[in-house]
Amino acid sequence: MKKETTYLLLLTAIYFVVSLIGILHHELWLDEAHHYLLARDSNSFLELIQNTRYEGHPILWNSLLYGLTRFTLNPFWMQYLHILISTSVVFLFLRKAPLSLVFKTLFIFGYFMLFEYNLISRNYILGVLFLFLAASVFEKRKEKFVLLCVYLALAANIHLMFSVIAFALFLTLLSENYLNKELFKRVYTIGYLVFGIGLLLTIIQIIPPDDTRFFDRIEGMQLGEKFIKGFISLFKAIVTIPDFTTIHFWNSNLLVNLSKPITAVLGLLTYCIPLLLFYKNRKVLFFVYIGLIGVQIFFFVTQMSATRYDGMNYFIIIIGLWIERYYPSEDYKIRDYLSSWKLTLLKKPIIYSILIIHLFSGFYAYAMDYNYPFTSSKKAIDYLKEKKLNLNEIITITCDGTAISPYLEKKVYFLCDGSYQSYCHWNFDCAINISDKNITEMLANYIVSNDYGIYVSNYTITKNLKENTWETINEKVKIRFIKKYDQNIVRNSYYYIYEVAKITSSE
Repeated sequence: MKKETTYLLLLTAIYFVVSLIGILHHELWLDEAHHYLLARDSNSFLELIQNTRYEGHPILWNSLLYGLTRFTLNPFWMQYLHILISTSVVFLFLRKAPLSLVFKTLFIFGYFMLFEYNLISRNYILGVLFLFLAASVFEKRKEKFVLLCVYLALAANIHLMFSVIAFALFLTLLSENYLNKELFKRVYTIGYLVFGIGLLLTIIQIIPPDDTRFFDRIEGMQLGEKFIKGFISLFKAIVTIPDFTTIHFWNSNLLVNLSKPITAVLGLLTYCIPLLLFYKNRKVLFFVYIGLIGVQIFFFVTQMSATRYDGMNYFIIIIGLWIERYYPSEDYKIRDYLSSWKLTLLKKPIIYSILIIHLFSGFYAYAMDYNYPFTSSKKAIDYLKEKKLNLNEIITITCDGTAISPYLEKKVYFLCDGSYQSYCHWNFDCAINISDKNITEMLANYIVSNDYGIYVSNYTITKNLKENTWETINEKVKIRFIKKYDQNIVRNSYYYIYEVAKITSSE
């Protein structure tokens, strides 16, 4: 076995072991649990399709989870499946990417590959897998054009953000075929058709029903507000430094928190970095900037903002560095002009500075997730099990029950819905304007009919209740505060536990 192959296998094994230890110390948050429960609590594949119609995501990840949950109700196996996929991505990258071993090593232990798209079980790692598979055959794109388009179509069917990157890469191929006067070559036409069908399927899957509430928060926003949302996303993707001054580091950026005006300026300058990296090749520049523009359109339309979305910009750069090796340098004026500035000397320092930032951020995020609960959902359920309380009596408001349902391996009672549920219903959420009065009214109404319940929720009753002391809600219902868990990474994912019971005539 070659020395390099041994090193790649060793690195992959280390990555897998580190990932396994990581998921053993990672508690599910809302979105992870939500998609797991969509699959778990769908009784048929057709029902899964029906249940996911409000998600705005293609169904491929949910389909994998649907198959998994036919065999087990333990959410650990979702996490295990996820790290198997991320480990496969790492092996593929180590094996196929035409980059140095130092680059590869820094990349796989960076923030996104070690933490965000690894320990957090979502659909994003599947998108990375298919994009990297596409990049792995890019050198032989003429001979394997159809296969390349299949990979891009699959990437598009993971998440809308991956559709953006896949479409940018597809347009790059299309423009190359046009310049080579091979646009309508038969094998290419088949590839176009494959990708077109894949993109159409994506669009069909992400269109929500008319009663969706997804765009409610966007209505009424000013044009400037909408633009600002994603304006510094490239900066946050490249300079990924979580705010380590707080336990709530996730989805934060230290520099943004220190000074928004300064990072706005830096964010604008960041868009020059791809020009410095790829000025020798117009085709790669075309791909990178089309991808970045597409990501900005995504942010503008959806007004969604999180580090996982910012990461799409980072992977555009990584894929650009990968496919750059398969394009010869071109002679054109801007290249000669920039070359005269000796900008080539800046390329390696820029790239490795970014990779080192991501390496330290990845280690920091991993260590924090190891030492602190990501959410308090598992701790709350473990406490109830330890105290041997009746797990069939658990009640919540609505989506606050989603993160605890996987650990119970059953549904819980949602007061908002008035029934046993698990995943969130995005077209209905009475918890938007929740208050102490709403909570106590719903609890009182429930207890009148059911006598007893264990209220486990993110929504605390702010009335000053003494621990383990019964107090009255009204003449028929009493409540006792038992425990709180409020030391976790994700904001607003604390859990409070109360007992609620009917007042008997003897009391």
